[in-house]
Amino acid sequence: MSEPDSFDSRAFHAQFDVAMIVACSENGVIGREGDLPWHLPKDLRHFMRSTKGCPVIMGRKTFDSLDKPLHARLNIVVSRTMPDSEHELVRVVRDLDEAVEVARASICEDGQDRPIWIAGGGTIYTQSMDRCDLIVRTLVETQVDGDASFPAIEGEDWVLGHAEHHDADAQHPYSFRFEWWTRH
Repeated sequence: MSEPDSFDSRAFHAQFDVAMIVACSENGVIGREGDLPWHLPKDLRHFMRSTKGCPVIMGRKTFDSLDKPLHARLNIVVSRTMPDSEHELVRVVRDLDEAVEVARASICEDGQDRPIWIAGGGTIYTQSMDRCDLIVRTLVETQVDGDASFPAIEGEDWVLGHAEHHDADAQHPYSFRFEWWTRH
């Protein structure tokens, strides 16, 4: 694994077509009652830096948990019930296939190398596991109760290529690791 200072995550991400980004506890929990079960400012900055300028696919509940659409990226919301959006950064689609198609079209418009990001929730992660070739996971070093979870990264299909540990501090109640898993 690389040293943290030498790892250029944006350049690394550009090598992949479809990637997942997630923060989960050691027991796989990603959410509780429509919100994150923790507040980790470094993880939020990591998410924003990783996905900026890229299309981001999410389910309706994940989109509803945001204060506003993610800035500087196309927000693609998978929902069978949500009406179309008037917002220029939001596209509502009916299924994951359509979401990936819309995301690919947006990337082709500008020709830059960057991934399509899958950003939750639990159902979207589960449906997308076979489609992605990179998982960027923040593993929050705690066990919490919740009502949404991330599927286990199992089998010989995945290899941990890089990790960065961050200790708990005054702003971060839990220690955590940024992990980059690639499909083998």
